[in-house]
Amino acid sequence: MAMSSRSGGGSSGGSGRTRVGRYELGRTLGEGSFAKVKFARNVETNENVAIKILDKEKVLKHKMIGQIKREISTMKLIRHPNVIRMYEVMASKTKIYIVMEFVTGGELFDKIATKGRLKEDEARKFFQQLINAVDYCHSRGVYHRDLKPENLLLDANGVLKVSDFGLSALPQQVRFLQLLFLVTPKSSFSYDD
Repeated sequence: MAMSSRSGGGSSGGSGRTRVGRYELGRTLGEGSFAKVKFARNVETNENVAIKILDKEKVLKHKMIGQIKREISTMKLIRHPNVIRMYEVMASKTKIYIVMEFVTGGELFDKIATKGRLKEDEARKFFQQLINAVDYCHSRGVYHRDLKPENLLLDANGVLKVSDFGLSALPQQVRFLQLLFLVTPKSSFSYDD
């Protein structure tokens, strides 16, 4: 896995807070089976970021190394105002750290769940932003494959940001899948496999 040349060892600076490289870690923003997302602050620029922290042992145990590589490769390819930006990737002996743009508006899913149906003009604005992001990703050969309100975040100004490219496909993967399903005769597929 190609990592940044920076070491991501978690250490404590003079403040007693945990640091990863030039980032001081703060509160946990979210937690899943394989990753934890923490708020962090760049101590050099004072910029707020989100850091996705993956446990290498769990990633290897659950054979997710390909998925993580794909997510990192995908995020390196795309830079668009409606896509969460990845700044850098670091690693320690036990962890992988993906430093990303920090957005404060939460998930579109939560907005819909708490407010109910969106007004037409607001829904149209989000849809236009989503289509702009998807069109850009497709023009770069990136296919998200997991678009849902939980993966659509909002920034402080209500701008939609597509996130979570863990299930994305890159051009060579799409071509392989197309060849597999177009060239392989249907009779060779078995439901017993």
